[in-house]
Amino acid sequence: MESGNTIIQDLLKDKDISLIGFADLSEIDPEVRFGLRYGICLAVALKVFPNVEGAPTYEYFEEYKKVSMQLREVSFYLEEKLREMGYNAYSLAREHQDAQYVTPLPFKTLATRAGLGWIGKSTALVTREYGSAVRLNGVLTDLPLETAEPVNGSFCGDCRECVEHCPAGAITGNNWTLNVPRQELLDPFACKAKVVERGKFFGITEGSCGICIGVCPWSIKYRERLKK
Repeated sequence: MESGNTIIQDLLKDKDISLIGFADLSEIDPEVRFGLRYGICLAVALKVFPNVEGAPTYEYFEEYKKVSMQLREVSFYLEEKLREMGYNAYSLAREHQDAQYVTPLPFKTLATRAGLGWIGKSTALVTREYGSAVRLNGVLTDLPLETAEPVNGSFCGDCRECVEHCPAGAITGNNWTLNVPRQELLDPFACKAKVVERGKFFGITEGSCGICIGVCPWSIKYRERLKK
C-alpha cells in the first residue's frame, strides 16, 4: 500500500512544485487546524527577482501574481483529490488575512512545521534551496503522513542584509525562534505602507516590494545557480 507521502507526491508530480513538506500539527490548537492533524506545505520558487536598487518592476509583480495563482489552484486541486479518496482536506487558500495582516494558520507556520525552512528577520520564510524567493500555500488533511522534524529557530545569525535594505525600516533585526511575537521582528503596518507606496507606479498593493527577498544571501545563492 502506498504511503500518504507517496500519494501526495504522485498527485503533484506534474504541478511544477519546487518543495513539498509534510507537517505534524498536533501541537497546534485543533480549532486553528480544523481538527486535522497533518499539513502539506507547497512551495514554488520565483524565477524573476525584485529590483533591489530602484523602482519595482512589472516583471516581478507578474511573476509574484502568476506563482501565487499557481499555488492557489494546486492547493484546491489537492484538496479535491484527497476528498475524492475519502479523506478530509482543507485548502488554506480559503483563508484571508485579518486587519493585522495575519491568518489563523499562516503558510510560514506550516512550512516551518514541515521542516522546509525558518522565519527570517524580515518574517519571510527562508529555505536553504531557494532562500526567501518562494511563495507558499498548503492543505490540511487527516491522511496519515510521515512528517519532517520541525524547524524551531533561525539560521540567519548575524546577517542584517534585509534589515539594512528595508525601505520602510520595518525590520527590527531580531532573530526568530518558535513562538516569538511577530512584532518583535517586524512592523507589518510600516511594511504594508511601503509596499503600497512602491506599488503606486503600477496601481497595485501586493508583491510590489520584495527587497528583503532580493538581498537575502540565501536568495542570492539560488539566483546565481539559476543564472548558470
